Amino acid sequence: MELKKLPQVPYGSLFFAPMEGITDEAFRKTILKLYPEWDYLATDFLRVPSAGKYPKKHIIRHFGLELFEMSWVLDRTMFQILTSHKAFTIEMVKQIEDLKFPWLDMNIGCPSNTVCKNQGGSFLLTNLVSLRTLVKTIREHFSGRFSCKIRIGYNHTENFEDSIKMLNDEGVELITVHARTRDDMYKLPARWSFIEKAVKISQVPIIGNGDIWSPSDLKNMLEQTGCHGVMVARGALKAPWIARCFKENNFKMNDPEIYHEIKHFLKNYRQHLEDENVTPRGLLKQSKSVTRFMLDGLGETNEIRRKLVLSQTVSEFYSIIDGL
Repeated sequence: MELKKLPQVPYGSLFFAPMEGITDEAFRKTILKLYPEWDYLATDFLRVPSAGKYPKKHIIRHFGLELFEMSWVLDRTMFQILTSHKAFTIEMVKQIEDLKFPWLDMNIGCPSNTVCKNQGGSFLLTNLVSLRTLVKTIREHFSGRFSCKIRIGYNHTENFEDSIKMLNDEGVELITVHARTRDDMYKLPARWSFIEKAVKISQVPIIGNGDIWSPSDLKNMLEQTGCHGVMVARGALKAPWIARCFKENNFKMNDPEIYHEIKHFLKNYRQHLEDENVTPRGLLKQSKSVTRFMLDGLGETNEIRRKLVLSQTVSEFYSIIDGL
């Protein structure tokens, strides 16, 4: 298969990480509208079925019906899949290829018990021989940009360098390294030294990920590890405006404008959810999910967070937000 040559991802690019249940169409529309400083975004992962295949319209709907019609959005968005050796991977990848998605990302990092129990996500790092087969299969059936997001190991890091070399050998064009093992979950500090190690041995760009909470962290990761770009997950959920602050050299994150940013973001996010006819129950659930980290470290907010969690209706939730 002749591979499509997409433009090189520029040095210093900022990636809004894929997050399950968060980076859906409404969320990405909000980010694209309010914070265009993010160079690239990602869908939340789509599970490859273990029997049969999805209709193509289901795949398009996962990406977003409206966004699918925008070529500039397609080029900036990783379509992430979660698969395993038991799943119908070839069938799914062929559909994604037929739909002409330009960028496919494979999740080799999800640490959840359910995902690992089904031998997906970071569990795949336990056997690099079989992982190689799976990666090779995807590369053979997808002609666009193929990237992978990995952790530095499952319950140890002994095979980390081998995993990076294997992904290089099998035609992966971009590797995001979350600098924790699966057993680390999110508890231990991210070990940026492994990102630096990956940079030294990889022939393709390495994107660093882990413990980015401020514009200073973005700067430090780029300088300390030599990575090609940075992907931000929980830190981007806490402060979606972090990319703008970084590019404007504004390293002050905890100023009075933060509450304005939170309210402005949620107002727009709510509108996108309503435009998609999300049920009131779904709207409330999603609004609670995206505010999970936003109030951390902002003064005496424990009581506010408690009220938000306990709110029973959309109007109750947003009346609390309006009072910030």
